[in-house]
Amino acid sequence: GLILPLLVASASAAATTLVDSSGTLTKSLLPSTDGGIVALLSSPGTPSLFPSSSTVNIEDNIISSPGASLEESTGLLARGIGAAAAGSIAGAVILTGVTLADVEVGLDSTRHGRTLAELFASALRSEKKEGVKALIIAVQSDSPDGSLGADDIEEVLEDIFDSVAAAVGADGELGDYFSVQSTLVTSADDVAKVLSSAKSAAKSSETLPTAFSDMYQRITSVADDADPTPVAEAILACNDAYSRASRTSRAKIASWKHRVSRNLLVPRYGAGADALLRRTLDLFDRDTMAAAGLPRAGEQRLVIRKKLQERTEGILKRLYDDQMALLEKNTLKKFQRTLLGRMGKDADPSQFYESNAEALQTAAFAFESSASSLEVPSISLSKSKAVQDMEGKLNNALMTFPDSPAAKIKSLQRVQKTVSKKKQPTEGSIDVALDLVAMIRPDGFGNLQGFAGYQLGPHSVTVGVHNDADDPGVISQFGGVRPPFLRVQPKLKLDVEL
Repeated sequence: GLILPLLVASASAAATTLVDSSGTLTKSLLPSTDGGIVALLSSPGTPSLFPSSSTVNIEDNIISSPGASLEESTGLLARGIGAAAAGSIAGAVILTGVTLADVEVGLDSTRHGRTLAELFASALRSEKKEGVKALIIAVQSDSPDGSLGADDIEEVLEDIFDSVAAAVGADGELGDYFSVQSTLVTSADDVAKVLSSAKSAAKSSETLPTAFSDMYQRITSVADDADPTPVAEAILACNDAYSRASRTSRAKIASWKHRVSRNLLVPRYGAGADALLRRTLDLFDRDTMAAAGLPRAGEQRLVIRKKLQERTEGILKRLYDDQMALLEKNTLKKFQRTLLGRMGKDADPSQFYESNAEALQTAAFAFESSASSLEVPSISLSKSKAVQDMEGKLNNALMTFPDSPAAKIKSLQRVQKTVSKKKQPTEGSIDVALDLVAMIRPDGFGNLQGFAGYQLGPHSVTVGVHNDADDPGVISQFGGVRPPFLRVQPKLKLDVEL
């Protein structure tokens, strides 16, 4: 009858308490060990297949410590200080109490996120960087068929690590300190396998007897305002706000992209783009207001906000450029159709150019009016340069129109139509007429244009001046050389009636 109590007493004596439930260090030296130490971090109040404790104790080379709590508490253990100290000196770390629900919502928003934040902060602040140690995330499930999502877990841990690194002002990557492994735990056999794997990973590590007490005292000596957890949580909140703000603008931007892909302009794009940018940034500012007053978190918030602003502005600028190119293309097409329609109305060449000059002004004004609706002044998207370029292209289109294939085809069709008409018999006659059309192109960039004509009976002379010899667009049309200063086109018209 005395054997069982003696065994229980022996087992209890084997566990050495290092820190009591109040957070007081009760033992300075670790018991002698014959291998590496494993840190077993539990979740207070959460049913778990792993053993849990409200104190920090060591037994059989395993330091058990409660993790952080989400509840407001001034206790050191509730902040995760004991877990951070244990994990910092151990050769391998096991995080228990994690459920599939925790994984689904993201560990960064759970008590495990606070525990990991303290552990990562301790590792980043360590003066001597140890080797990469195993960090095992034991996810408990009632069914072995559950979906673990190990990649998602590691991605969340990287976000937590990066946030803590920004909070403490340190550089480093998660892979430089920890090798993350995620495993599903459904039975006692799985627990034994995880513990065995952790002990194997920790074998090569050596721990001094005062390692835990020194680490615990160093972490507790950090001032409360240097606690990385609130700052890391604020930075994580900024990242979440970035994602939410991006998703909010995504639907509107997608509808605009679809419309532009169908060669259609977005109605009142300028006003809509400006409102979208302001609404996106206002949403981010509202969700991250608390982070603005925290050290380091405020700086990181500005970095994330700038990234959001640059990303949104970049998308809006590309949509602006696409629509401006579409508007330019449509304006030139419409102007050419107008020129084709006017070809048969003005027999006098001088009158033809004068009427086309009016059409050019009309097309330029229509382009400028449409471009005004695309302007976004808040991000320096102005129509001025596009309007100037469009005027040059319209002038060039007018000057080269007589030699264009469309104009030649239209002229040929008109001639064929005239020839095909039946004429009444008349007395035979031959009429001769000479038309001279001259074009002078002096140096300049196309800011001066004029035409003059004179008609003497059936004969006519038309002279045009356009100072566009230095215009890059004109030079490119002539194969990279300047256009001729003077071009004369004599036309001899013979009207023979038999």
